[in-house]
Amino acid sequence: MPDPKQYDEFCEQLQCATGRILAYINALLLNWNDAEDVFQESCVVLWRKFDEFQPGTNFVAWALRIAQNKVMDFQKSCARRQTFFTPELQTSFMAEILRPATSAEDAGLDALSNCMKELGAADRQLVQLCYGDGVRVREIAVQMGRSPQSVHNSLRRIRMTLFECIERVIEREDRR
Repeated sequence: MPDPKQYDEFCEQLQCATGRILAYINALLLNWNDAEDVFQESCVVLWRKFDEFQPGTNFVAWALRIAQNKVMDFQKSCARRQTFFTPELQTSFMAEILRPATSAEDAGLDALSNCMKELGAADRQLVQLCYGDGVRVREIAVQMGRSPQSVHNSLRRIRMTLFECIERVIEREDRR
């Protein structure tokens, strides 16, 4: 059983890094549905390797390296698809994502946290399943008796709701 403090720290760091990890994967794959699936697989690997993470080291760099490996695995499995980015360019993207967050980005993360609280229970549960628990969209669809496309549509709607909420919160903060 992992140390509860270490578990909490891991959860917090994963939650804070989620946006960067997903943005990195999406930038490499250029297809949101594929990026979501690879993100889910990356989260599963992160949790499996929970014991390998060294507290005090750069969590985002560690998570992005795992995500990069999952992207390359995905691209190999879809060899018929054109790959746009060399490993060197992928590493360059990673360096950009790893740069320190600005105060505006920190404000965005705070706004996201507040906006998540405004979601309905079912939407929060869906976000938790997909982004927190690492469950694949296809598995969620089966559990919920819905089609994968329906789950993707719900996630797209939730992301738009969160995006609009974040914009409103940041706009209010800018007026102060």
